Amino acid sequence: MSEPAAAAAGLRFAPGVIHRTSKRGLVIANRHGETVLFEHPRAAGLPMLLALTPTPDELAARLGPPLEPGVISELLAAEFLIQAQGSPIAATPPRSPAVTLSRSGLMLTGIAGPSRWLDRTLAPAVTSRLGRCLLLLMVIAGAGCLAAGPPGRLSAASPATEVLLLLALGLVTSLIHECAHAVVLVHYGRTPRYAGFGLYWGAVSFYVDSTPALTLPRRQRVIQALAGLAADAVTTSILAVAAQAWAGPLLAAVCWRRAVLNAAAIALNALPILEVDGHWALADYLDEPDLAPRARAALADLLHRRRPPAGLGLAAYGAVSLLAGLALIAVSVAIQWQVLGGLVTALVTGSVTDILIGCYLVVPLAVAVLVSLAGLIRQAVTAPADG
Repeated sequence: MSEPAAAAAGLRFAPGVIHRTSKRGLVIANRHGETVLFEHPRAAGLPMLLALTPTPDELAARLGPPLEPGVISELLAAEFLIQAQGSPIAATPPRSPAVTLSRSGLMLTGIAGPSRWLDRTLAPAVTSRLGRCLLLLMVIAGAGCLAAGPPGRLSAASPATEVLLLLALGLVTSLIHECAHAVVLVHYGRTPRYAGFGLYWGAVSFYVDSTPALTLPRRQRVIQALAGLAADAVTTSILAVAAQAWAGPLLAAVCWRRAVLNAAAIALNALPILEVDGHWALADYLDEPDLAPRARAALADLLHRRRPPAGLGLAAYGAVSLLAGLALIAVSVAIQWQVLGGLVTALVTGSVTDILIGCYLVVPLAVAVLVSLAGLIRQAVTAPADG
């Protein structure tokens, strides 16, 4: 099948592209962290074909049917492939600037160095038998402190101060979560390309590019996906213990509220039904790179009876994701209101500064809930296009 773009120039992978063969095709990631699943009976042979720098027509002919129209052009446009300009030697990826402003926020290179230092410093202790026992004891102690309930009456004498401390502590635990992903990545011999921070649903958040985990063995990919949750379990336990042991009412209240909110977030992220850490771990374990969209498509096929679903198991997973996702959103809202309701009420009846702080606390949470709810509803009512 002929492709209209790049008439005569040979093709190769773009600089910085990495790939992995899965049971359903070739998973390809470009240097921007965008990932695509190339499904084709001869997908595993694509790297060898590109080593010969074929033209688009030659590549389409060598792959043979079935090949969707425009696929090669789309790979070119998305910078998974580039024109080789007559040279079969892959170029070195362009050096990224130290600081880059993108749609995701402010991206910073150099995360690999601190991650390697943390790996050298922490990994021997964490992976030792004694270290694992101590961490397990800390998590058990934290669970017990959470089960014991709040440490007395939570003080809201200074709601603005309490909320600011709560938000700052949330940023710290979020940073630790992302660092855990990066540290495990370098522990397994991969290099995180950048880290960054930006606004996510209106709130400041951190993120790490974990795309290089794509080429890890399955077990290591699962561990890397769950590394942030493991770090969350430890930091949440420390906060819960500190809340019960701390003499100061303000810090005890802040640590307790943060621990409860983080525990709820762990539950949401760990369950493999939303497109968060638990889902990606399950997708890696099953070697299903596009598990979520396939499940949504299978559920939509079943609900709309347009064609036989891709699989009843996938449709069931999509249905469970939808129903459990709605239930989790409701539970999450109830927990957040239980934890933050008194503070929010105190702030919105206070000064202008208090109201602004209250808005910064509530608006991102409300937007997150609405966006998640809209996505789950869309999953049920949107039918896939015929193809």
